Amino acid sequence: MSAFAAAKTKVTNWLFHQALPLWAEQGVDGQGRFFEQLDFEGRARTGLRRRTRVQARQIYVFCEAAALGWAPGRAVAQAGLDRMIAACRRDDGLWVAATDDAGAVVDETPDLYDLAFVLFALAAAHRVLGDDRARPLALETLGAINRLMAAPHGGWHEALPPSLPRRQNPHMHLLEAMLAWQATAPDPVFGTAARMSLDLCRDRFLIDGAIREYFTEDWRPDPAVGHIVEPGHFEEWAWLLRQAEIAGLDAGPGLDQAAEALHRRAVAQGLKAGFMIREMDADGAPIHAGRRLWAQTEAVRTALTFGDAAAADLIEATFATHLATAVPGLWVDSYEVDGTSSDKAAPASSLYHLMTAFSELLRHDA
Repeated sequence: MSAFAAAKTKVTNWLFHQALPLWAEQGVDGQGRFFEQLDFEGRARTGLRRRTRVQARQIYVFCEAAALGWAPGRAVAQAGLDRMIAACRRDDGLWVAATDDAGAVVDETPDLYDLAFVLFALAAAHRVLGDDRARPLALETLGAINRLMAAPHGGWHEALPPSLPRRQNPHMHLLEAMLAWQATAPDPVFGTAARMSLDLCRDRFLIDGAIREYFTEDWRPDPAVGHIVEPGHFEEWAWLLRQAEIAGLDAGPGLDQAAEALHRRAVAQGLKAGFMIREMDADGAPIHAGRRLWAQTEAVRTALTFGDAAAADLIEATFATHLATAVPGLWVDSYEVDGTSSDKAAPASSLYHLMTAFSELLRHDA
């Protein structure tokens, strides 16, 4: 059996027989809303803010599970979508940041990162569930973003009221959502928003071959933290740039070769002792040499896209550490540089990253 075939078998068993059943049973309340965390005994942790971004990510996860043939995912996703629409919309077309265990709004701030995942979840609901509310809500949400959050120096404010430093990450995920919509129900407004993020990547985020994270109001690297780069985001951008190319979006000069270059740089500078580290400077020197689960999954997905056999090794290493929990179907999200972890629970937000990587693997031909 090849390394990829063995990895597919392991992923199939973990995803469909362990993780998804556990999170569908223990990670959802009686109203269909998703919990933020499960402890390492598989029990939901209550009393936490339930972020709209997590509700949206879990809707995507269970939509994608249904698309991959896990039939129970459809009902879980539909209930989550219904609850998110009922509890998280604002009157102005944007969406709130968080609700509590009872579904009451505890933070009505509109945040571009949250909104990107709402749009991403709506694309999955349109594609998999055939929900006729999804596309009108997506168009309404994007219209509100353009109307209320457009920033004078390009892109969109990351939150209202605006705050500093500015961040590339929400714009990256808005591009992800727009590409998802272009793949399932194309519209000129989705393409325009995607190109805005691509233009920012080329003109502002990508400096000397590295994606910078933090900026001033007019998109100069922030004096205090603008030197920080994250190899995991190199991998995310590499994958998205490749998807934009596949979608036929004109990324403009400078981005056509950037995708593979970012992936190669992430591997050359960010991969330490077999794992992708959290932060480094623009020259590749580690700033935070610990690791998060999401960066490993992004590295796996992008390696698969570029045909790197090392993807199988990283999957195996991830199973041997991050996914090696006493209760199968959970994960350890973060490790320090010495290999220890202080995590007390598995965050639901990580399942989105696992699903994006594992669905890529399961559709991979090698």
